Amino acid sequence: MKNYNHIKFQKVSIILILLYILYTKFYYIIKDKIIDVINKLINPDKIKLKREEDFINKLNNFSIYREPKYILLFDYIYSPICEDLNAFTIFEYYRKKSIDNAYYVLNEGTDLYKSLSKQNKTRNIIPFKNNEDNNHLFPFLLNSKIIIQSYSLRFFQKIASEVKYLKFLYICHAVNYFKTNIIKYQLLNLDKRKQNIILTSPYEYNLYKKLNLYDEKSMYKAGLARYDRLNNLQKNVSDKNCILLSFTYRDFNNYIYQNSLFKKNTNKLLNDEFLNIYLEKKNIDLVFIPHHHDVLRKRKIGKNFSGKIKFIEQKYLSHYIKQCSLFITDFSSISFDFMFQNKPVLFYHLDINDSIRFKEKSYMKIDYNNSIYYNNVFVLHEDLVNKIKFYIERNFTLEKGLKEKYLNMFYYKNNITSKIVDVINNIIKNG
Repeated sequence: MKNYNHIKFQKVSIILILLYILYTKFYYIIKDKIIDVINKLINPDKIKLKREEDFINKLNNFSIYREPKYILLFDYIYSPICEDLNAFTIFEYYRKKSIDNAYYVLNEGTDLYKSLSKQNKTRNIIPFKNNEDNNHLFPFLLNSKIIIQSYSLRFFQKIASEVKYLKFLYICHAVNYFKTNIIKYQLLNLDKRKQNIILTSPYEYNLYKKLNLYDEKSMYKAGLARYDRLNNLQKNVSDKNCILLSFTYRDFNNYIYQNSLFKKNTNKLLNDEFLNIYLEKKNIDLVFIPHHHDVLRKRKIGKNFSGKIKFIEQKYLSHYIKQCSLFITDFSSISFDFMFQNKPVLFYHLDINDSIRFKEKSYMKIDYNNSIYYNNVFVLHEDLVNKIKFYIERNFTLEKGLKEKYLNMFYYKNNITSKIVDVINNIIKNG
């Protein structure tokens, strides 16, 4: 009797095991079939999603059928002129490691997209078109593990915040140490439980902590991926020594711009006779790169400038960040690119005394001298010109106190991208 029961138990066990194997096999086959059907139903050619709410509702409704596999990377996709390459640098890292689930969203109008197209290197690049619906992004958003942004794009921030399954990482387009208004804007549409951010500097970390916008566990110390690119750029020794000049734009109309201290004092600096003669004597070029928003608004600085002034397009910015030995700005975050290279930065608040009201003035109220900038903040034209001469005479060597501050500015100087990828993997795994 015992043997009979034992044999019966064995048969039942075998049957159950076979049923489990069949169930498991057919479950995944059926699941894959369902996903295939759903993907056909949500073919981007057949859906018309125009508002954020349309995307959010559809993504949440179809989430049961999703297959998490993509890592979606975004830089600033709305401008065909300015190309920030933090997300693209991470994307290239994945491609070199033959990781095939990373996708990069890139504006078709950019020089980068056109160049990659000519080289037939657009694999895993999703084209983005300005002023058009981008329903072709829907299947990628549905099946993504994480969205990674280097700019505050409200559309994708809201999607990341309100779609229940998506994870989100803000890698920053630049160090945001003194731009508190921008920092607050970045978080307007982002659910706090979804917040994850890469920070570059202890100064930046302390500011974010003071503002209490992120939880401690969601602030990761790494840096800007594009600094790995900056490390790999080669300085052209045959080029002349140069000084880079670039101001951020002012958010007022072109009529006000024509009568602003911003335009007046930019012209005054570019036309300074003493400075131009001095640069000629030292064989140094002053390289001026207008902000891409000023270019888009077709703002004209002036004409009949000295031959020592070189007007450069935004697409050459990276080259001159590497090539130039000194940077002059109002509050551009490019200043940190120069600090990263231990090159001096001069902050010129050329229109702080303008009676015109503009929101960017708030950035100029930061107490620079008691933070990280030493004595290199200027309101007067003459003081700025004297400091330019000072650095040229010193062959652009940093003062001792400033050099120490620059050295302590960044968490890491090398292999930043791999550290960010470790953070991404950690968020995907534990998020």
